[in-house]
Amino acid sequence: MAYSIEFRRAVAAVAVTRLIVGRRNLETASQWVAARIGEGVFPDKRGKDKAMAIVEYRKRILGFDPDKPHIPRFKIARFHYDNCMKLVIDSGLRPQESAELLVDTLLGPQKK
Repeated sequence: MAYSIEFRRAVAAVAVTRLIVGRRNLETASQWVAARIGEGVFPDKRGKDKAMAIVEYRKRILGFDPDKPHIPRFKIARFHYDNCMKLVIDSGLRPQESAELLVDTLLGPQKK
C-alpha cells in the first residue's frame, strides 16, 4: 500500500515523540526512527541529515496553527500526527511498542 508523504512523515514524527516519552532524548529517538524508515520519509537525505529532517518536520507540524496562513500539507500532516498519537495512546501501548508499531506500519510485515 502506498502512503502519502505527509502520512509517512507524520508517522515518523509520532514515533519520535513516543520514544521521547519513553525517556530517550530527541537525537537518539530521531536516529532510531531514521535508521528504520528514514529512506521512506526523506529519501533525498543521507545519514544524520535524515534524523535532523525528521526533527525539523516534527517541529513544523507541532507548531502548526490552524488560525494562521499555512501550507496545506502541514495541515494534513498534523491531522495524521494527531490521529496516530491518539491511536497509540488509546491502545495503551508503551512508548517503544508504539514506535515499533508505527514503524512496522510503514515498512509492512515483509521488511521487518
